[in-house]
Amino acid sequence: METKNNTSERGDIRPMLLGTYVGLDGVARSKTVPSTREDTFVRSGMGASPTWAVFCPDNQIAFTERLSVVGDWRLRLDGDMKRPLDDLVMWAPTNLTDQEGNASPYCPRTFLSELESKAAEQGFKTLFGCEFEFYLLDGEEGESSDSSSVREARWDAYGADSFLERERFFARVQDMCAEAGIPLEQLHCEYDRCQLEASTAPVSPVRAADHAVLTKLIIRRAAREFGMSASFSPKPFVDLSGNGGHIHFSMTCTSDGSPVFSTGTGLYGLTEDGKHAIAGIHEHLNELLAVYAGSPVSQLRLSPDSWSGASACWGLENREAAIRFCAATKGNPLGANVELKCGDLSANPYYAIGCILGSALDGIAKRIPLAKETTVNPALLTEDERRERNVRRLPSTYDEVTEAFSRSMFARELLGEEVVDAELVIRRLMSSTYADTSPEELARKMRFTW
Repeated sequence: METKNNTSERGDIRPMLLGTYVGLDGVARSKTVPSTREDTFVRSGMGASPTWAVFCPDNQIAFTERLSVVGDWRLRLDGDMKRPLDDLVMWAPTNLTDQEGNASPYCPRTFLSELESKAAEQGFKTLFGCEFEFYLLDGEEGESSDSSSVREARWDAYGADSFLERERFFARVQDMCAEAGIPLEQLHCEYDRCQLEASTAPVSPVRAADHAVLTKLIIRRAAREFGMSASFSPKPFVDLSGNGGHIHFSMTCTSDGSPVFSTGTGLYGLTEDGKHAIAGIHEHLNELLAVYAGSPVSQLRLSPDSWSGASACWGLENREAAIRFCAATKGNPLGANVELKCGDLSANPYYAIGCILGSALDGIAKRIPLAKETTVNPALLTEDERRERNVRRLPSTYDEVTEAFSRSMFARELLGEEVVDAELVIRRLMSSTYADTSPEELARKMRFTW
């Protein structure tokens, strides 16, 4: 694999400064300034229309009375998170504010920061790590009209040869992430043909979401250097497996540093708080699926017997469960953690991580009881066994996901009325736009959106 690096040597070229904002549609949008204007970007911010909150993944705008052509917000750069993307661009996340610098209710980064502080106030330190599945495809974006070229590729699932044939790409991603200060846990070829995965190490919630945004930009940038394209879409081709975006979550008590998922007397060492945290995530899964896997193509991926976590239940190392528990063993050097498997990379990482954390804190606060563990493929359970374990099928259509989200009082409490209403207007516009669109055409249209 040869690089086709079209970037200039840095030399005397002063890099530009790109600040990103991720909307409810999961798309990272940005404003860019010459590096000489960094102080202005940090202090005053760059202008953004209120409609940025209701952009859709196909670039339609879901106008509302509140979010229209009137008004202006500011994207204020977090200069402390400035990182190199490549020779020409420095990256940093932004916070969305009004003209006076007050946080917008539609700022996902502020939302997650406040939740992180809330967890700390309640005596918990939390860490999150992310997995990024993607298809590495030949040619520029849009050239692959069907999956035939992918299926014809020589491929061994998790194969050493498959990895070594792409070693220069992996090495480039590794180097770019290292330069950007993103600690990687793993790089490998996945089960599906031409599907790769990169995993980031656990860090604090806001930092994890920032890393998620930058990691996707890095992978896309590295792919372009090799004349290729990366698709993070949950379902870029209807006849292939599709991409997940799994999130790992752990908690410790700040009073003594003890992990809540491994130092107790419960099953697998779960503490009482650990049990309630998992129960909270389980309790709110269906109503928050619009956040975790809310794209127009997400439900094409979430199906039983596909390891996508299509059933709302939990179990030790159960890859068919939406909540996979990883116990503290010698084979788990980072300790016990919970993996949300049903999410994908169309999600806004700030909201997705925030919903996991908010659900866990709610479970602890309300002492929600943990359901009986699901130790087998949920599809094999009888109806009585499913009720005993509180096993529920995740909403299977886009409109079912919307309806579950619209009925959720918890979503409104956690995310705020403004965010829920904006998400619903986006989803309803998407539903009406693509009501008669075939899955094949929808997958093609959304292939490189995220």
